[in-house]
Amino acid sequence: MQAELLEQRPLIEQYLKETRQPLSAFSFINIFAWKDFFDFEIKKIDGSLCIFASEARNKAGTFLYLPPLGKTLKPETVDQCFQYMQQCNNGVGRAHAHGVSRVENVPFEQLSLFPVDRFKRLSKGQEYCYFRKDLTALQGNAYKSKRSDYNFFTKNYAAKYQPFAIEDKGECLALYDQWSARRKKGQRGEAYLYMLEDNRRVQEAVFEHYEELGLVGRVVRVKDNIVGYTFGYTLTQKIFCVLFEIADLDFKGLPVYIFREFCADPQVALFSFINAMDDFALENIQKTKLSFRPKILFSSYVITPQLK
Repeated sequence: MQAELLEQRPLIEQYLKETRQPLSAFSFINIFAWKDFFDFEIKKIDGSLCIFASEARNKAGTFLYLPPLGKTLKPETVDQCFQYMQQCNNGVGRAHAHGVSRVENVPFEQLSLFPVDRFKRLSKGQEYCYFRKDLTALQGNAYKSKRSDYNFFTKNYAAKYQPFAIEDKGECLALYDQWSARRKKGQRGEAYLYMLEDNRRVQEAVFEHYEELGLVGRVVRVKDNIVGYTFGYTLTQKIFCVLFEIADLDFKGLPVYIFREFCADPQVALFSFINAMDDFALENIQKTKLSFRPKILFSSYVITPQLK
């Protein structure tokens, strides 16, 4: 499956470029990162490229991972996609099939293609997009606490900000396990615990293929030990997306330091905006991302058919 998906990369990226959406899901890297969780099927329907997915673990049914890709999206294409999904999901029961047969990651601008008399809309939340220069300058009263954290870290730790190398994989995964274990101690729901486990596998896949995927990866070392790392990718000509960031919270100011340094990195400085993705519907992450003063919030939706 991995090799087949990589072979389809030029085709997928061609259609993604034509679609030009700022949501993080509209990237081959985002699709590939979830290859262990979904079986992907690529089909051309009515001139659009459609990326269907089914859960690899339980084969619970087929859904559309993204809206049909291409220069234009027609209501007729949407209808054909739902007809195909309903055929695939025919054996799971009528009511359940309507829930499984869905379109994920629908941007706000495309909602008109899904009229409310025929389709239900469920908000997936928002992605946080910033002016990159705001995050590198950290100027003004709005960023006073961020400057304080950044200055504390640089004053108290002789840190090295370096490119990721494949030899760093084991140390980064060990840091993730330490970071994840601390979060599991809190009062979290089962969905959050699954998310922590799933994201470890996503990061492992990213480490293995970061070079061929063209990812930008950086680590922060203190006394030769990796205390933080971050990865990201080109989303559009103007937007760079931060895929993930992990920091040892025992080092005060490290999260601000690594985020600021990444945004100032020569490879990232080519972009005007930074998409830091969503907040996983977690209040503490939402609070943190809002504190960096986003300039744009990109909304996305899940679309399912209305039961008749």
